[in-house]
Amino acid sequence: MLKIALSILIAVAATTGSAGQTAYPTHPIRLIVPFAPGGSTDSQARIVADFLGRALGQQMVVVNVGGAGGTIGLAQAAKAAPDGYTLVTATPSLTINPAIQKDIGYDPIKDFEPVALVATSPIVLVVPKDSKINSVRDLIDAAKAKPGEIRYGSAGIGSATHLSSALFAAMADVNLVHVPYRGAGPALLDVIAGRLDLQFENAPSVLGHVQGGSLRGIAVGSAKRSAMFPALPTIAETIPGYEATSWFGLLAPAKTPRAVVDALNSAINKALADPAVQKQMEALAVDLVGGSPDQFAAFLKTRVEEVKAVSKAANLTPQ
Repeated sequence: MLKIALSILIAVAATTGSAGQTAYPTHPIRLIVPFAPGGSTDSQARIVADFLGRALGQQMVVVNVGGAGGTIGLAQAAKAAPDGYTLVTATPSLTINPAIQKDIGYDPIKDFEPVALVATSPIVLVVPKDSKINSVRDLIDAAKAKPGEIRYGSAGIGSATHLSSALFAAMADVNLVHVPYRGAGPALLDVIAGRLDLQFENAPSVLGHVQGGSLRGIAVGSAKRSAMFPALPTIAETIPGYEATSWFGLLAPAKTPRAVVDALNSAINKALADPAVQKQMEALAVDLVGGSPDQFAAFLKTRVEEVKAVSKAANLTPQ
């Protein structure tokens, strides 16, 4: 019995690093990105993975597992061994998917250990450059004057941008017409062309258009004004309590040892304090966050409850 107990202690020490800081990691770490290569999430993941690999002394291999709005990659990560050698990127799809899809293969809270909230970016309300809508108040007035005639685009039913728009409509008590697309890009092209009246969209997707003048920013969905769009007010300045942001973080499978989670969290916070990482991430139009695993866990629980409320207001049910 003594030998068995000793073997268990040695195995735990090797997994968690309690026998020494060099015990973890001992081989490459896989970082699943549940979307196709080339997007904002993929870009952020590769920047973080590069720094973490150097900080931890092991290669971090980014693996893109796209499909079904991120559910395939997230479900794969949820089923991985909880040993610290599989991580997954988390975005709003983590909490939105359960509200709009059946049998997704994971629970956003029970199946993961939060590691760190890496970054956030505001949802931005944009309109065609020649639009007569110049403020949130203008939009509300126009929607009340012409109920059911103001059209907005989104990346699809149940997307973060759709729910941000539905939240706005509910809080402003207006009737807006949702026109879903397969991706934000095609929808934005129709806003630019004036075929749609507006769009609530992630900052990275609209920053270049706003800076180039093909779209006009009206307001941001963050609780505070954004350094990326310093001239824009928050939507909350007109509709108190409104908040809509996109976010990016890292998760490990449930039951990953806390010592491993803490080691990863420490490395991520060091990365976010590195000027080179800050420069690369800020070029993607995101605000760096950091913080503890417990803070990220509380953040996720709040997001899950918010999605439930907004989904109910938008009459969304799992399909």
